[in-house]
Amino acid sequence: MLSIALFLAGWSCGWLLLWRLPVPPRAVASAGPSRPRLAVVVPARDEAAMLPALLASVQAQLREGDELVVVDDHSTDGTAAVASACDARVLAAPELADGWAGKPAACHAGAMATTAALLVFVDADVVLADGALDRLALAQAASGAVVSVQPWHQMAGPVERLSLVFNLTALMGGGSFSAWRGQVRHRLAYGPVLLLDRERYEAVGGYANPAVRGAVAEDLALARLVGRSLPFAGRRLASFRMYPQGACQLVRGWTKNIATGAGNVPWWAGALVVAWIWSLAGGVFASWWCVAASVVQVAVQGRRVGRYGLLSALLYPLLLAFFLAVFLRSVVLTATGSRVRWRGRLVPTRAP
Repeated sequence: MLSIALFLAGWSCGWLLLWRLPVPPRAVASAGPSRPRLAVVVPARDEAAMLPALLASVQAQLREGDELVVVDDHSTDGTAAVASACDARVLAAPELADGWAGKPAACHAGAMATTAALLVFVDADVVLADGALDRLALAQAASGAVVSVQPWHQMAGPVERLSLVFNLTALMGGGSFSAWRGQVRHRLAYGPVLLLDRERYEAVGGYANPAVRGAVAEDLALARLVGRSLPFAGRRLASFRMYPQGACQLVRGWTKNIATGAGNVPWWAGALVVAWIWSLAGGVFASWWCVAASVVQVAVQGRRVGRYGLLSALLYPLLLAFFLAVFLRSVVLTATGSRVRWRGRLVPTRAP
């Protein structure tokens, strides 16, 4: 009975941490074009296959005076040619200077090459939902915060489903989608889609700030500088494909990010995430009813973060074991200051 009670406590934490995924309200049609001019900056390194879908989704939402810049970060696969063919302005990223990581350098170059009042940084593997730019721009204007989106995970192969527990903990960890969202001081931002008004961006130094330019998780560093963050998530705003090139890319990508992200979550959210993970691991030994309860929970919550089905939920013990192995690897490499190879570069697992 004690083991079942402990399981139920941790299982409940999973529901409370991912209570709902609110989205910004739609603009009132009668209000007209009330958002400011915006500049969409896309840092891209070897993203020729992904860019057409993103650029089509962006261009359908641009208004007169908006800007769209793709910063080609020394790609080898024709990224610049694809972006140009899609009618985007293409900018070559500068050579990396000491202390800079690739993405911050590309984002900074794009921001400096544009003039719009609102900066929108979008990863190349994202596809924006209809109306997303207007909704996010209005949310940013109302809050004055760094507005960001963790997209819904689209998948095309079985290996990509290994990201399930990572995606769940990414949303749970900040407490921003918990039952206490209104009382939480949001500290996390999500890098795939990030909006910030130029005045605040320049006031804190943007991606050129020494605390951001070499950061492993530049989105978290930028949000801390601004001091206000408003995160969103879900299919109604954006979707993406994470690590489509197979298991090696997936392991390297999550190794690079997961330990750093875990180190930036509020203590109480971290404790509740640990309790939830403990319920997933311990329920197998408590009762088959606990296993069934976890399958139901993972199936429901998985649909909130991506195109995960019943099979993924049934296999959750294997996905959990994979998560724990990669998380442990990330912790060890981060603690020792080691590097992982990412897109042809050696990337540190922590800021220098």
